[in-house]
Amino acid sequence: MASLSRYRNGLFLIQFTDRDGNRRTVRLPKMAKRMAESVKLKIENLVAASITGHSVDDETSRWVAGLDGPMLEKLAAVGLIGKTETATLDAFIDTYIAERGDVKSSTRTVYGHTRRNLIDHFGADKPLKAITEGDVDAWRAQLKSVEKLADNTVRRRCGIAKQFGRAR
Repeated sequence: MASLSRYRNGLFLIQFTDRDGNRRTVRLPKMAKRMAESVKLKIENLVAASITGHSVDDETSRWVAGLDGPMLEKLAAVGLIGKTETATLDAFIDTYIAERGDVKSSTRTVYGHTRRNLIDHFGADKPLKAITEGDVDAWRAQLKSVEKLADNTVRRRCGIAKQFGRAR
């Protein structure tokens, strides 16, 4: 269904025929042959699912969910997965607050304080996927030392940030 080829420089490429009969190519970064064969199997599963209209198996969907960056873009470019928009911190939090019509205005104000602290530390255009646990620990430390907030305030803001993260 898909074929694995190697360039002279050692890089691999995977070619397959999509559901419209077009020949598509995915160029892989430098990796071992076994890893390239594993990627080929995942791509074959994605192609079969798109042709038959069925959903992909759990292992392949977990693999796709764990991808980021160039490989995700390559799969989207050949039509195996949908185009993914990289959610930014600012847009995500604004959407979350707007969708919470069930909270009081005072709660919105508290959400706004946490939003402001997050944006000041990470920047409005920071992709959500790029925020690590270590980054969050540094943000918490900044709230304590630079912002000089009380321990309970820091705890509450971290709890609200965690609430934002769970909604993701």
